[in-house]
Amino acid sequence: MAKKQKNILFIVIDCLGADFIYEEGKTYIPTIKKLKDSGYSFLNTIASTTTTTPSFAGLLTGLYPFQNGVRSHSGYSLKKEIKTFPEILKEKGYNTYAEVTGPLTKEIGLSKGFDEYNFRSEKAIIHKKFGNDLLKKFNDHYKSPWFVFLHIWSLHEPRVVIKECKSKKYGDTLYGKALASIDCYLEKLIKKVDENTLIIITGDHGEQIGYSTFDRFWKKSRSMIFTIMKKCGITKVHFAKGIRKFALGHGYNIYDMLVRVPLIFYNKDIVPNGKSSKQIRHIDIFPTILDLVDIKYSKEVEGESVLPLIKGKKKESKDAFIEAVGIIIPNKDEWLAGLRVDNKYKYIYSPFRQDFEEELYDLENDPAEKHNIAQTNKDLIAVFRKKIEKMKTEKLTGEKLTEEDQKKIKERLKALGYMD
Repeated sequence: MAKKQKNILFIVIDCLGADFIYEEGKTYIPTIKKLKDSGYSFLNTIASTTTTTPSFAGLLTGLYPFQNGVRSHSGYSLKKEIKTFPEILKEKGYNTYAEVTGPLTKEIGLSKGFDEYNFRSEKAIIHKKFGNDLLKKFNDHYKSPWFVFLHIWSLHEPRVVIKECKSKKYGDTLYGKALASIDCYLEKLIKKVDENTLIIITGDHGEQIGYSTFDRFWKKSRSMIFTIMKKCGITKVHFAKGIRKFALGHGYNIYDMLVRVPLIFYNKDIVPNGKSSKQIRHIDIFPTILDLVDIKYSKEVEGESVLPLIKGKKKESKDAFIEAVGIIIPNKDEWLAGLRVDNKYKYIYSPFRQDFEEELYDLENDPAEKHNIAQTNKDLIAVFRKKIEKMKTEKLTGEKLTEEDQKKIKERLKALGYMD
């Protein structure tokens, strides 16, 4: 008898950083906790970028942004010659479905390989009609073996908190209560899939949040002061670090609060219970899923399967390239790039600003990245910079969008509040 193919439910929660999943007491999320405790978790998964669209492009291609061509929300689309994850699954008999929102419009090219690419308004949230309709799709709409790629938006601003999650039980932050609200929905969703389903949960990037009214006011005030100082020429350009350290949201820096995301695999048949603190990369998820469902794939991707770690074998950590380039077409003045090295070091520089003060952090002794040790470690910086330059990361290599497509995307980004 032929082996039954696993259904695959891949859930990406927008703005989901690692801390609220792996640190106790921040909120109450029993469904995610159960999947985490019963499945396999990676505690140090590093996103390639801190903006939604290029992050999703990395997940679907197993390639860094400079390799697949999608560096920001707009400007360039996915390289035509690149084969996506759902295209491979289709070739192996899967029916492929995407349920996405936010800036993930079809013009970017991320719909390649999906039988259905259902793009919805950001107002169509899981807690209302869309969520109920989605649950019904698991009854008979999604044809087995299926791959469902679900993008959840309600942790993104403006965050959505259901009535049941407004009490102190769910923490002190709006972010925590919104995540708890998502967890309540996931409880209903998980019940709709059978035990043959491989479930993956991650975030596209993290989020800088205010932990209280005063904390939000303090961060906004400091960020505003640094912004004004920079515009008026009162401070040096590299002092804009003050903006990045305190600005709320995402996309403007590559500190761990924004690049470190959770990653959970769950299926009782093929995923053992466990966890790993090894550094892995977003781009490693693509080949890992293929390995888990026993699909051989010879096409080159940058990511590498971490199934050996899941099986308890030793595997060397790979350096993680990371970048933040802006919303539309990468703004070279504000572009940041860097390398996260084996949970030990974080190197940050600006590829196009000679007056930017490089940053280096000792993650083992300074996980909050408060103390820049670049000035006393020039030898390490030289090594890390050489590694990045070898990758040839600075060229924009995607397919340039037509004026018509660019206009559509700009209108979408305005509706989301990314542009005035």
